[in-house]
Amino acid sequence: MFTKFVKSVAFAAACLFSVNSFAGLITDVESVNKTLDFGKSVSWTHNILDQGFDLGSALSATLTIEFRDDAKDPWYAPFELAVVRLGNFDLQDGTLLSPTADWTGALGISSLVKLNADGTLFVKVTSTLGDFVIKNSILNVVTKDAPVKVPESSSLVLFGLGLLGLGLMRRKARV
Repeated sequence: MFTKFVKSVAFAAACLFSVNSFAGLITDVESVNKTLDFGKSVSWTHNILDQGFDLGSALSATLTIEFRDDAKDPWYAPFELAVVRLGNFDLQDGTLLSPTADWTGALGISSLVKLNADGTLFVKVTSTLGDFVIKNSILNVVTKDAPVKVPESSSLVLFGLGLLGLGLMRRKARV
């Protein structure tokens, strides 16, 4: 009897926690699809305003850039280098990397402030050695509020209250 009570309380607590979890995730994918030769740059801007982003609600963000070798000079691939710059000034400025694998990095303070101010993130990649392909740029932003209010948590609460009511009616019928 006591275990049933504990299970009921745990279920009710889970329903309440699901109602109170308002963190959201916004994912913006920019299809860059550009080949960079030695000394060349490519830039693009992520804009998350059209995805329900509320200004000032970004808590953190990560950026993933998908790199591929262009296979023109396979012997050159281990020596290719790129510089990633986020925004005008950032803690990530001057990040030197090998563009033979995907790169993921967290946004620095100034980029996060800019994202909260206007919902955009400027990205620039420069080839400092070698040539490679940039496929996609994926920005994941964790926000305070979910961009779209999903009614599943409310439905769970109503379902839980319905089960509780049925249980109380059954218990009352036994007595």
